[in-house]
Amino acid sequence: MDFKQYIKDVTSLPIAKELAFSESEYRLRIENVRKVMDERGLDALLVTYAPDLSYLSGYQSFGTGWYGCMVLPREGEPVLHMHGLEIGPTMITSWVKDIRGVSWSYNDGVAGDLADILKELRLEGRRIGVYTKRPGLSVDIYEGLKRALRGATLIESSDVVAQPRMIKSPSELEYMRSSAQITMKALDAVLPVIKAGITDNQIAAVIYQTLVNEGSEYFSTQPIVSAGQRNCFGHTTFRRTFIQAGDTVAVEFGAAFQRYTSAVFHTVSIGKPSPLVAKRAKVINETLDLLLHAVKPGRIAHDVAREIGAGMNEISGMPSSSFVYGYSIGLGLPPTWSEDIYFIRDGIELELKPGMTFHSPLTVRVPGTPGIGFSETWVVTETGCEILTIHDRELTVA
Repeated sequence: MDFKQYIKDVTSLPIAKELAFSESEYRLRIENVRKVMDERGLDALLVTYAPDLSYLSGYQSFGTGWYGCMVLPREGEPVLHMHGLEIGPTMITSWVKDIRGVSWSYNDGVAGDLADILKELRLEGRRIGVYTKRPGLSVDIYEGLKRALRGATLIESSDVVAQPRMIKSPSELEYMRSSAQITMKALDAVLPVIKAGITDNQIAAVIYQTLVNEGSEYFSTQPIVSAGQRNCFGHTTFRRTFIQAGDTVAVEFGAAFQRYTSAVFHTVSIGKPSPLVAKRAKVINETLDLLLHAVKPGRIAHDVAREIGAGMNEISGMPSSSFVYGYSIGLGLPPTWSEDIYFIRDGIELELKPGMTFHSPLTVRVPGTPGIGFSETWVVTETGCEILTIHDRELTVA
């Protein structure tokens, strides 16, 4: 039996589905994406960015480094073209019925197989949207498609699915509220544990255990615990470092609930904070308060950023105009919970609308001084915003 026949046989097996949403919600998303495709004059869209693939098909997996693609024609049913190792997760979590496989040892043939699917759907000479600005579409697949589909026009379309994703549905928001509840339980559990003499690994262990025990799935972003000299820099985490008096310890994490995350950032001072640390904490939290008060539907992200940012100039070597005061969060797959769809910062002409969800981690990290930061995850409402991770943001002193 050849591999294609094997995949056909496997995908015909009766499998109990574990859909995060109803099939009708997924189909509504498909129709909304097709409206954007109409605006761009696209006959088909190749969805190769894993979070967008999940948004449209339901697919969930920690193996997002493997190839996966939804072939979405302007009319008719979509086709999922997946790496062989991802067939099982696809069958369980996706509503799409037509699933095709790529053998693990057949990487060089991906473009050819994908081109064959497009020819089968009579799309070989059409306008086909591709993701050239997102992870997922490798150069060799892109170049292979160009060779195999010489009559087709490949059009950069990395933001086509992003547009419908901007506004969360009521079901999506409920998942984010569930994530926030678990996240807050982990924050309550870990803060009393942080003290001099233990390691950052021990702190991380409490976060992991609580999140998982309370119902989190595997994380889109691993829990972060940053201490010692690494706390001066972003994207550093635990590494068997002993916590010492005078340190600040930064924790940032979020539970994953049906792949939706509400994250939180908090800082602990080991011993009485220095005047510098105390001032940074005060200004950051005052800025967050200003942000959450300034958010209103209809306002422009640029205007909000300009209104609230002046205070950050007092405590940071980076100008306030360079700060990101919020980024889109929601549906995520490893390695990140960031949706990378929209931002609140200078120069972003984004109109805030009800249903947009943001994470706002404000941090100050200057090498040679203790790092510090705080955040909330929140959603724009009809009248302002709802804080999903609402908690006491006052600097914790251990």
